Amino acid sequence: MQGRKCQNPVIGALTRTRKVSTSGDDSCYVRQVTVADQEIEVTIRRSRRKTMALHVSPDESVELRVPMKCPWVEVNAFLESKLNWVVKVRDELAKMPRREKPQYTEGSFHPYLGTDYSLRLIRGRPNLVVQDQGAIILRCSKPGREPLVEQHLNQWYRSQANSIFPLRIEACLARFNESMPYKKMTTRRMKARWGSCSHNGEVCLNSMLVQMPVAAIDFVITHELCHLRHFSHSKSFYRLLSSVMPDWKEREKLLLP
Repeated sequence: MQGRKCQNPVIGALTRTRKVSTSGDDSCYVRQVTVADQEIEVTIRRSRRKTMALHVSPDESVELRVPMKCPWVEVNAFLESKLNWVVKVRDELAKMPRREKPQYTEGSFHPYLGTDYSLRLIRGRPNLVVQDQGAIILRCSKPGREPLVEQHLNQWYRSQANSIFPLRIEACLARFNESMPYKKMTTRRMKARWGSCSHNGEVCLNSMLVQMPVAAIDFVITHELCHLRHFSHSKSFYRLLSSVMPDWKEREKLLLP
């Protein structure tokens, strides 16, 4: 599949921008954008950030993050200037193999820190999940109910993430020669991102990142720590990332399906 060249991108009219939510200091809008033969839905998130940044997630969704009071004419101009890049990235993502939906049955395999483990299910109480001897052992009252098994396993992943990630953050902070404005870490399950950060120094990590190898976990953490200095993917951002993690491109590939 060839990337489609955007000769005459057309931005949806202002009347096609609809506000979908307001949470705290953030406001969220959705805009329909027509690029060649593609209809792309762009989520525009206004917050207290100082710069504009455009993100294309692994599920091909597009999010534009902009300052709260940035005029719409500037938002439109920035978005239009990036449309060729958006189409290129979405085309590349469309060519990638998709991860199969995991099964939550006896003997199914689930990753943890880069290694696949067989799932062993036991009926009983209290609920328990442990990784032992090449398997993830899960005990619950109804092991035949996949949604329940999935819930318990995801809770275990988050518990492991909350134990492991702070240690990895300490290791990643040690890579920097300067003090970074990092304040705290939170975890939650995210559908389209491995991590995010905020201007107040908070780094939020996808709890499912604990499925990945430590090298990939460290890449995501270091990536977000660099954003605490440079919030956009600017040349300065990549200079900092390359200086503290020269092999970041190889590590990033570990996150691909």
